[in-house]
Amino acid sequence: MSTTPMRLDKYELREQLGHGGVAEVWKAFDTQLQRFVAIKVLHPNLREDPTFFTRFQLEAQLIASLHHPNIVQIHDFRVYQPVETEGSSAPIAYMVMDYVEGQTLADYIRNTSYKGQIPTASEIVNLFTSISLAIDYAHQKGMIHRDIKPANILLDRGNTAQNPIGEPILTDFGVAKLMGISTNTQSGTQLGTPLYTSPEQARGYPGNEQSDLYSLGVILYEMVTGVPPFRGETAVEVLAQHINATPTAPTLINPNIPPTLALVIMRGIAKDPASRFSSASAMTAALAEALNLPVPERLGPPGYPPDMQEMPTHITPLPPRFSSMRLAGTGPNVTPILPREGLWSGAQWTPAQPSQPGLANPISQPGFTPVVMPPGMTPTAPPPFPPIGPTASLPPSPSRTVKWQQWLYIALAVSAILTLVLGGIYQHSQKL
Repeated sequence: MSTTPMRLDKYELREQLGHGGVAEVWKAFDTQLQRFVAIKVLHPNLREDPTFFTRFQLEAQLIASLHHPNIVQIHDFRVYQPVETEGSSAPIAYMVMDYVEGQTLADYIRNTSYKGQIPTASEIVNLFTSISLAIDYAHQKGMIHRDIKPANILLDRGNTAQNPIGEPILTDFGVAKLMGISTNTQSGTQLGTPLYTSPEQARGYPGNEQSDLYSLGVILYEMVTGVPPFRGETAVEVLAQHINATPTAPTLINPNIPPTLALVIMRGIAKDPASRFSSASAMTAALAEALNLPVPERLGPPGYPPDMQEMPTHITPLPPRFSSMRLAGTGPNVTPILPREGLWSGAQWTPAQPSQPGLANPISQPGFTPVVMPPGMTPTAPPPFPPIGPTASLPPSPSRTVKWQQWLYIALAVSAILTLVLGGIYQHSQKL
C-alpha cells in the first residue's frame, strides 16, 4: 500500500477530518507556504449540475469575504482538473481554509451536558457571546448560514483568552447555499441538520437570519438540558416536530434552570420567526440578564427592546405565502407531542435499550419518554444537574388561584352594584 499523500495542486491531503453527504474535510499541508490548512472537497455528484461551477465561484467569493475572528477564514477556492492517469478526469471543486486544532462544540456537549455536567452560567454566556458576534457580523454582510449546529462550531484550543474550552470558530458559512441543496423531506435530503432545522426550513423554505437564530436557540436548549428539544426515529419525524410539536419545558428536564432562562430559550425556538430575538447578540444579552450576569461589553450597548416582537428591516424576507400560513403547535391549547424513545443524531438512529447495563435516564417525571444517552457517553447513575447561575430565589408570587378568586369577588360585587343602579334607573323611567 502506497504511503504517498494524495495531492490537490500544491496541497498534500494528510488526514480526513470528517465527511458528509455533500463534502469531505481534510487536514492538508501547503507545500509552498509550509503550513497546515483544512480543505473541504466537494463530492463528485454535485458536479453533475451544469451551473454548479459558476455558482461555486460566486458564492465562494462571498464566503471568502467574511473576516471575523470567530468565523473560519477561507484562503482559496479552486477547481482542480486531475490528470487522466489518476483514474478520473472529472474536475474537483474545493476550498482551502484555516486549520483549527480542537474539538467541536458537539464533542464538548456530549462530554458535559449529555452527562449531566451542565456548563456554568459564565461559560455559557461567554461561549454564546463569541458565537453571536460571528452570526450577527455575517448577517450584516448579507450571509446566512442555514446549517448552524454544534458540529459546525470548532473550539480553538490555541485561543483560550475568552473561553477556557477554546474560542468558538464557525465553519461552513454559506456552504448550504453554495451547494444548492433544497429541502426535500420525501427523498430524505434536507437543507441543514434535522435536530437544528427551523420550522420554516422544515416546510421547504430556504430560511433567513431568523432561521439561524432558531438553530442557536436549539443549541442553548441542548446545552442546558442535555437533550435536543425534538427527537425521533427519522429525519422526517424530527422535521415534523419542529413544525407542529411543543417542546418539553426545559425546567421539566433540568429543574435547576431559572424560569427567566427558560423564557429566553423558548423565545429563541419560537415557531413564528417574528417572535424570536432580533439578533443573536440580543438573545445573548437576554441570556446574561436571565442568569443575573452583566451583559458582556463585547456585545456593545443595549440596542434592543426586551420584548421586541417585530422583525428588523434588514431581515431577509421569506416568501409571502409563508407569512400567511398558520403554523400548527403555536396556539395556547396545543397538546405537547413528546418524542419517541431514542436520539436522532442526524446520521444514525440509536434505538433505546432499557435492559442494557449502564444506561441511565435523567428524566424521572412520570409520563415522560426516557432519554437514552449516545453510546460511550452514558453515566453509571443519573447525575444531578448543577445549579445554573446565582442560586438566589425570586420573591414568591401569589397563587394564580388566589388571584382569580379575588378578581371573581370583585367582578361579582361590581355586577351587583350595576344591577341595583340599572334597576333603579329603569323603575324611575317607568314612573315618568
